[in-house]
Amino acid sequence: MVIAGVAVAAGSTTAFADMDRYTSGAHSWRTGGGYQVGLQDTKGDDNSVKAEYNRNGHGSDVYTLWNHSGQGTKVYSNKGGKVWDMRVCTEIDKWPDDCSNWWSDDH
Repeated sequence: MVIAGVAVAAGSTTAFADMDRYTSGAHSWRTGGGYQVGLQDTKGDDNSVKAEYNRNGHGSDVYTLWNHSGQGTKVYSNKGGKVWDMRVCTEIDKWPDDCSNWWSDDH
């Protein structure tokens, strides 16, 4: 029984490690089998949040997914090519945006 519990915990850790990015007011993640981006505003500070990402087969094009709807709301990108690189940002008026590091898949 103990071994099975360890295996479940290890499997859960791996599943949640798939391209999650955070800032002080935003969370983004890869979803939809790796072909979609989810974005959540996590702080009631009136700042918009965005996820920037690129897709396999689309060169160096960077796409932006915005969420202007406020704390707790989630938005999702359309499905397309596999999402390879992603970061999340909180837009701060008259200051540099608060952005996470880029998360890059092994491609």
